[in-house]
Amino acid sequence: MSRRFESEVNEENSQPDYDAMWTTIEQKALMRKLVIEQKKSTLRRRKFVPAAIVFSCFMVIAVPTFAGVAMNWDSLIGGSNVTTALNNGFGQRYDLSISNEGVTMKLNGVVTDGEKMKMIVSLESNEELSLYDGVAIEDTSITDESGRREKVIGYLHYDKASGKLLGIYETKDELQHLKKKYTLEAENLIFLKNMEVPLKSRHQAGDVVLTGSKQYQNIHIQSVNQDKNQITVRYNVSASKSDQGKGNPHLVIKTKNNGNIQGVPTQLPNEGSDLLIEQVFNLTEEEWHAAELHFNYIEETKRITGKWNFDFKVDGKKASEAIYSRKLQSSTEFQQKTGIALDKLVITPLEIGVNIQKDNTLEFPEEGEVSYNTVRLVVGGNEIKGSYYLKGADPKNYQPMYLFQSPEWYKDWSQVPIKLILQDAVVTKYNSSKNWITLAKPGEKKQSVQLKVEGFNIHFTYYTDGKDLIVESESDSPGFKGVGQSLMRINGKNTHPESVFKGMVSTSVNVDRYKNVAMDEKLELNPGHYSYYESGRDMEVNLDKTSLQ
Repeated sequence: MSRRFESEVNEENSQPDYDAMWTTIEQKALMRKLVIEQKKSTLRRRKFVPAAIVFSCFMVIAVPTFAGVAMNWDSLIGGSNVTTALNNGFGQRYDLSISNEGVTMKLNGVVTDGEKMKMIVSLESNEELSLYDGVAIEDTSITDESGRREKVIGYLHYDKASGKLLGIYETKDELQHLKKKYTLEAENLIFLKNMEVPLKSRHQAGDVVLTGSKQYQNIHIQSVNQDKNQITVRYNVSASKSDQGKGNPHLVIKTKNNGNIQGVPTQLPNEGSDLLIEQVFNLTEEEWHAAELHFNYIEETKRITGKWNFDFKVDGKKASEAIYSRKLQSSTEFQQKTGIALDKLVITPLEIGVNIQKDNTLEFPEEGEVSYNTVRLVVGGNEIKGSYYLKGADPKNYQPMYLFQSPEWYKDWSQVPIKLILQDAVVTKYNSSKNWITLAKPGEKKQSVQLKVEGFNIHFTYYTDGKDLIVESESDSPGFKGVGQSLMRINGKNTHPESVFKGMVSTSVNVDRYKNVAMDEKLELNPGHYSYYESGRDMEVNLDKTSLQ
């Protein structure tokens, strides 16, 4: 089985580290956009995601090698937190078993923490599991004693040592201090294989390539853009309305020396059922044309139709009583460097959250916003990695926070030294009151201008495409991350470029299109949103009680 799939699992809070590809500031920008546009169409409100994540709640992942014969719950993302909570009495252990169609499923334990209810399950099957790249439960849900039914998300993982499928599933915790009866329902077990198809393609925009797959019959290459040593490919994949990218379709490049070049696929919003995907490959234009193009996707190869239902009772009182929190205070230095103020430390049996004071303004701060690609927490003697997270279902009520999986449980958290470490800072700024440069009259021939901002040299190349003005922005200054979206002023009036969804892997050149521009007017250009790295903003702050008094 392919170990690669393990990195593609995504849970609501326990997820792979995509922070290097999608910075905090972009999440905040998305939050603002959702608030502003929430009454518009569903398509415009959708958050674009890595294509792998679309599929992650549907499939089971890879086979690692473990020692011993005991079930290794730590191999599950978030599994160690559940077992730690169970070992400390925060939750219920079960030995409930249901057999159907040669598959025995067990409910092994349930933990709640006021935010989530997490369930761990194990499955045994007569099938030879090592023959498949993945196994998944097609539909899981939970019903409370009032009859209210909720979807449950999660995944399975093959534990080679025990020969079992181990799974972790979660839903919102509505229990709080109460005791309730629930029914966990699992329906249909599907077996999956990774498919790879060599494509006959000229590697050019406009190509329509047949794949031979019933699931994804053809690929339409929309654009191929070369930028230094990067190739950005955007393409449509034909799919049924119900597919929504669950098979993780994507391109893989095979080089002459039989190497594989992977590009993180991002599924972008698109009208209709076809999938719109963007990938960025690190190779030259010459290498691109010389390489072999392959199409990868996950295909269902076997299905066991059946139902596995469990009736169980959960008591949320002890877990709710175990929640520890305390108010946090931020020094002036911390607030100036990070641009945020800490609000509260919240520790539950499943996770540790460092809440950030909410900023309800929709205006971009003039001093910029700071995000950190590396977020760590030192708890006692353990160092754990976390990430920036927006908790909540309603964009208007998001709670910004740094989120961590608790490494162990302490009976008295007030005495535990805790330190927050923020590193690899990225500063994003937007200021329309300065940093303008006047353009000469544009034409089909490319022209260039240069602007110095924050000590960085930003190069703009601009030219016409019919009635549109194209602006390319880049910088060779060390530490400059890039321009996110430029800004044009036409006869004194600010104008934004055409809104285009972009993938999660940024390129060194940003390309904007301004529609129907009167080229004879006075045109001024501003870098708009731009980002740069600033190590001087790295911070370490103690969160233990004594340091906050």
